[in-house]
Amino acid sequence: MYLHRLELRAIGPYPELVTIDFAALAASGVFLLEGPTGSGKSTIIDAVVFALYGGLAGADASSDRLHSQHADPAVEPFVDLVFETGAGTYRVRRTPQYDRPKQRGTGTVKQQASAQLFRLASPTDAVGEPLSSRIPEVGVEIARIVGLDRAQFLQTVVLPQGEFARFLRSPGEDRRKLLQSLFGTQVYDRTADELAARRRAVQAEVDGADDRVRDALARFAQAAGLPDADELVVPPTVASVRADADAAGVDRATAAAVATAAAEHERSVTTRAAARERRAVLLQRRAALDADAPAIEAARTAVATAERAARVAVVADGLDAAAARVDTTSSAAADLRRGHGLVGVDAAEVLRRRDTLADDLSAVRHLVAVEDGAAARRAAVAEATATAERLTADLGLLDAALEARPTERARIVEDARAASVTAADTDAAAHEVRRVQSLRADLVARDRSAERVVVAERAVAGARHVATRALETERSLRERRIAGLAGELGAALGPGDPCPVCGATSHPSVATPQDDHPSIDAVEAAADASRRADQDLADAATDLAVERAEHERLVGVIGDLDAPALEAMAAAADDRVRAAHDAAALVLRLERQRSEHDAATRALERDRNDLDARRTVLASSAVSDAERLDADLRTVHDAVDRLAAQLDDRPTSLRAAVEALDERLTVHRAVAEADDRATAAARARDERRAEVDRVLDEQGFTDVAAARAGVLEADVVAGLRARISTAEAERAVVQAGLDDPAVVAAAGDDAEQLDLPAAQADRVRTAAALDEATRLAVTAAHRAEAVEQCAAEVDRTVRARQETSARSRAIVRLADVANGVGSVNPTGITLGTYVLMRRFEDVVAAANDRLRGMLAGRFTLETSDERESGSRARRTGLALAVHDHTTDTVRDPRSLSGGETFTVSLCLALGLADVVQAEAGGVSLGTLFVDEGFGTLDPETLDDVIGQLSRLTAGGRQVGIVSHVEELKQRIPERIAVRRTASGGSRVTTTV
Repeated sequence: MYLHRLELRAIGPYPELVTIDFAALAASGVFLLEGPTGSGKSTIIDAVVFALYGGLAGADASSDRLHSQHADPAVEPFVDLVFETGAGTYRVRRTPQYDRPKQRGTGTVKQQASAQLFRLASPTDAVGEPLSSRIPEVGVEIARIVGLDRAQFLQTVVLPQGEFARFLRSPGEDRRKLLQSLFGTQVYDRTADELAARRRAVQAEVDGADDRVRDALARFAQAAGLPDADELVVPPTVASVRADADAAGVDRATAAAVATAAAEHERSVTTRAAARERRAVLLQRRAALDADAPAIEAARTAVATAERAARVAVVADGLDAAAARVDTTSSAAADLRRGHGLVGVDAAEVLRRRDTLADDLSAVRHLVAVEDGAAARRAAVAEATATAERLTADLGLLDAALEARPTERARIVEDARAASVTAADTDAAAHEVRRVQSLRADLVARDRSAERVVVAERAVAGARHVATRALETERSLRERRIAGLAGELGAALGPGDPCPVCGATSHPSVATPQDDHPSIDAVEAAADASRRADQDLADAATDLAVERAEHERLVGVIGDLDAPALEAMAAAADDRVRAAHDAAALVLRLERQRSEHDAATRALERDRNDLDARRTVLASSAVSDAERLDADLRTVHDAVDRLAAQLDDRPTSLRAAVEALDERLTVHRAVAEADDRATAAARARDERRAEVDRVLDEQGFTDVAAARAGVLEADVVAGLRARISTAEAERAVVQAGLDDPAVVAAAGDDAEQLDLPAAQADRVRTAAALDEATRLAVTAAHRAEAVEQCAAEVDRTVRARQETSARSRAIVRLADVANGVGSVNPTGITLGTYVLMRRFEDVVAAANDRLRGMLAGRFTLETSDERESGSRARRTGLALAVHDHTTDTVRDPRSLSGGETFTVSLCLALGLADVVQAEAGGVSLGTLFVDEGFGTLDPETLDDVIGQLSRLTAGGRQVGIVSHVEELKQRIPERIAVRRTASGGSRVTTTV
């Protein structure tokens, strides 16, 4: 992963916008992040970690330090980071949670944290493709893109202040937790825990299987009636119980056969006695039926005669009714003819006249409505003609209105075109407004920059004065010390000591130092003060150069513009925007007006076409309606002439003629219908007379009177029939009973031979014996079934116990090995620890590869399977020791000095980074930050450390060193300088 650009504002000690171009800084591979203690160097590292993971680099750091206390509370704090991985180039922007002023009223409101992630086409892409704006999704996506979580990132990319030495000195258990989080070996611990859980589960299964076997044997003993039972007594006990049950079954079958025979004998005796009694009753009922047989036969004869007489009477009644209808219809027809003067006219003539009148009326009847509607049709023709003339006048008015529409539309279009030209200036006017606003901000910034230049010039003058005085002080002390060097050498000589100048051992006149002779410490202190003053002067000069460059840039941007000119430009830009907006609104209104004008024109054209069509239709229909009216009136006149020939007087209208002939047609129809009814009644009477003669002959009566004499009342006939039916049913029942085989067999039985009480007593005795045998057999069978079921359950539980035991043995052994149980794993090392030991060995090997080139190759790191001294941890295998090759001894890491600790810890951290990179699937770690610790190194060791860090840049890595050590400023030209400001905050300058 490579860092390209970092931007932050209102973060930590930085109230203003800070931009750091890591790509330019890291061109040579190594760059320095330097500044006084507490100025905000580590805050830049925190900003990088916060942008990626939403947290800080230090384990104990509070997120409250993110929001700058030096910035305006209304300014939004943010961190914006552009970085590149094998997956592409991305930009992440985060804002921490902070309190901002309320928009209305006083007080503050909490602004929640936010995050945004973009995919960029290149590091210079200013927009990019948005990927997510939800904090959880951004965190997951960045972990996927980078390939490291926060803990891995802090141990491989960012080595925070005081954090990476902790890994060297921490006990094995803490080291285990860190390695576990870096390498993700929790899966092996979870595997061991899962195996332990499975071991407990299978052990519980084995115990449960034993319990189930004991329960099954207890139930078997209870079912078999034994005090106790084991697996060996089950088969013989089952065989013995089953034999007893089979014997009881045989006894029950014998008792059942005897009881069945006794019950069958009882049923036979009972049935034969009942049949004998039933036969006697049936014989008595048959004798009664034989005595009543003559009366039943007489009733049957009377009913048959009455039925024949009733058939004749019905037909005779119909003949009488037909004769009465003939008299009625004949009298009615004669009366109708007399009433209408048709006495001498025969029926055929009446029918001919009726048909002639009907044909003539049907031919002209429809013309009555034509005659009645002639006046209305004539008025309608006149109204249509007048309407057509009125529509012609309206059509002329619409034609005139349509001729004026194009001129008005052209005016609207021209006005819209002119307004659109003005409205097209909207974007240019808005751009001018933004440009003027930017110039206003630059004008304010120019004035502030001028003030900062004055302050920086004063600071440079003061620093130059201080540096000059410090240099003069140092020069004076050195000159005085050189002048008094003889006294210093003489003070160091003793009797017999060789002189360091001439070598003589006798000293006749030894020089003595002056009272104010400066010591070497005083000279060095003055030299340090001079160097600090020079550095302060260089820093002040750097700040002045930065401020002057910024001021010159702003002066170039503003030029000769002043506040009144900008106000005039702003007013002109606002007027231009307002005019463009008004013109755009006018364009919209004119477009709506043009659309409404076109719609109105189309509506006028539709009205004109509709009006023309109506006028044409009315004119043509009026002419055709007048012609049809004349033709219809001629047809009506001809019909009146035809009907007048059949009437005595000429009618006044067709309706009058039709009504007169309708009355005549009605009379002829009534006479014809009366004649038809009289003829039909006579024909029906003759048919009834023939039917009466036929029925008399069929039923055997001489005349109707004889038949009517044989008719009986309906209730009398019903009573006779009921008596006959009852007698027949009774005889059938009696005969069926006597024909029953049991009744027939009972005729030969003797009453003394049928001893029913004795048969009943024998049946009761055998049934009691059967009940007892059944009870014994059922009890024995149930006991045998229960014993067999319990035996089967014993067998099933024994087999299940054997299967469970066989299956559990492998799981128990595997769990004991994985969890370090001493009986099967003598080393006591768990599975998770074993995996970490192998990874830890790789880390130590990578660290030793770098450590051999430092500290004259004096130290190497070694791992051990033993517990560390003073550790009470149960787990073993992650102990760490330092082998001192000078004394050939193994030392505790905590015994190293400050510089040694830093060097060894740095090598260990770099080795850990290499192994984590390889374990993370080949994640490319292109950027590395090392925070503090270089102040504890002597120049030679510092050279070694810088050399090792330079080795990292050979593979394309960027290494950033965070330190305030003066010597590093001389070694590393590319740097990020952090300086405090007079207001209490800090600012950043970059030197490439």
